[in-house]
Amino acid sequence: MNRLPFSTTPDVSGYFPAVSIEAARRTVMQVLKHGTGIPLIFGESGMGKSLLLRVLEKFFEDDCHVVYMANQRLRTPKSLYQHLLFSLHQSYCGMDENELRLLFLDQLFQRETYRMILLVDEAQSLGRSTLEELRVLLHYNRDENPESIRLVLAGDRRFEERLTHPHLYAFQQQVVARCYLEKFRREETDKEILWQLKQVGCETPELVFPAEARKTVHQLTEGVPRIVHQLCQQALAHTAELDLSHVDETIVQTAWEILQQLPGSGNGIPTAGSSDNKDGSLIIEFGTLDDDEPIAASFGADQNTDIMPESLLPETPITETAEELAEKLETEFAQTFSFPPPKFELPDLGRMLSDKIAPKKKQPEIQQRESCQKLLDELSIMEQLLTEEISVINKMKKIESNCLSRRVRRVSPTDILASFPEIPKLK
Repeated sequence: MNRLPFSTTPDVSGYFPAVSIEAARRTVMQVLKHGTGIPLIFGESGMGKSLLLRVLEKFFEDDCHVVYMANQRLRTPKSLYQHLLFSLHQSYCGMDENELRLLFLDQLFQRETYRMILLVDEAQSLGRSTLEELRVLLHYNRDENPESIRLVLAGDRRFEERLTHPHLYAFQQQVVARCYLEKFRREETDKEILWQLKQVGCETPELVFPAEARKTVHQLTEGVPRIVHQLCQQALAHTAELDLSHVDETIVQTAWEILQQLPGSGNGIPTAGSSDNKDGSLIIEFGTLDDDEPIAASFGADQNTDIMPESLLPETPITETAEELAEKLETEFAQTFSFPPPKFELPDLGRMLSDKIAPKKKQPEIQQRESCQKLLDELSIMEQLLTEEISVINKMKKIESNCLSRRVRRVSPTDILASFPEIPKLK
């Protein structure tokens, strides 16, 4: 072999004319030659959209200027014209959208026979305004060369769904062909593998890749072209590492496990966690989807048993019902944490605070007594202040009552303050 036979990137030299991709190539080329409208190519990831666009680019690059736009998030018309001017080696800095459009058209129509083909890959990332701008751009063709700009769009099913939007109704009218790329059939996968080996100089591809190995490749990849190439390339690399002369089913299985990072023994032989289906295909079991794991596992117990450790079991069996148990717990909680009681005195409050707050187990006995005594002193001061405030309030109520009931003689502020000897203390 003069090179790697199975390329995982778009390679024009490795183009295999399968039924769906070859039909799409012929249709798109027919539309581009006559310039009758916009052809669309649809296909999921790995089906060969980029390869088909590269084949079209290679075919038309000698007759016209081909712009291949791949993975470009052209959300606005301004970004579209910047990319087009970049392909023409023109400056596009410091210009608004209208200036970019006029500069592009001026560069495009400098020659009457000049033609441009726009090949847009990943069209599902285009903005709606960009699609509308592409449609309008086709109308700028000159009378001397009415098909100077031609367009091909390739995308997945999301792009096809977006085209049904009412705002893109005018764009849909310009579409003249819809091509769909499909997976390889069983015989196409077989021919694809042999054809790629012949292209790189392999004289006996049937011996290098036997029929059973090719059949296994198709079963595992389901005929997706990109995955077929990846699996075959990995299988050839593993065969070379083992210094073998041909690829067998076991090597294909091992290569598939390497690609998919599946658990296995490394040699393709089914392990204890796998089983064979009735049709001979390998089924790998990853475990159950149930969440009923043993409770003991979460407590660090032996995971091979479903029984809780004896240290976690209650000493006596629980005979109460759920309602009785809930009521019992609620009563115990109320008795333990009811604070403060309905009727209490300040000394009682001090004792309760000392019992609840003082850390009996964490502090020495002497520090505990000092903390309790300090708390009792503060509560005594608070009690004295509250008593004096209550006395002031009672006297004020009495003065107010006297003012409302009888005529009060005039008194000075000094006389009023003399009636409240507690005020200076409160200050």
